[in-house]
Amino acid sequence: MTKRLAITSCVVAVALLALSGCAMTGQAKAPKFALRVNCAASEPYTDKAGNVWLADQYAESDKKWGAVGGMTVDRGDLGITGTDAPKIYETERYSMESYKFSVPNGKYTVRLHFAETYSGITDQGQRIFSVAIDEKTVLKDFDPYKEAGGFEKPVVKTIKNLTVTDGELVIAFTMDIQNPEINGIEILSE
Repeated sequence: MTKRLAITSCVVAVALLALSGCAMTGQAKAPKFALRVNCAASEPYTDKAGNVWLADQYAESDKKWGAVGGMTVDRGDLGITGTDAPKIYETERYSMESYKFSVPNGKYTVRLHFAETYSGITDQGQRIFSVAIDEKTVLKDFDPYKEAGGFEKPVVKTIKNLTVTDGELVIAFTMDIQNPEINGIEILSE
């Protein structure tokens, strides 16, 4: 009984020290926001780094995020190389208007994942579209085939220092030549 009391006292003392240390130094921080979407996927995916990518969904009033419009395709095991998350590039949402996300106000980095995997695209210049985040164009006349350097090659576009003040982050797509497409989206607080 004395041993149990001593152990309990030690645990309480360590917890109090940890709490008082955080309070005194101001080091207690809320966890960083991270949302990863495997566009067009029907089930979650965990990459080699342990990051969980959520299955895709449509934007609906009872959901905190989702795609507005578009169609999906799963191209199966393509054997994409040059990435630690090849499964992201096997599924694709295309012809969508946007993705809408409810997020806490703050600064964000958005990473957009693309790979040209449609067999009807055989060269650069055959799919071109633009991407805007919160009504600011971040990718103008974007060509996934050209940017990646060929077919079935991943390319990631990183947009930093995005400030959200209204609790919503909207990624919009505008077609130029052929339908816009996307394979993965990461929204990470800075």
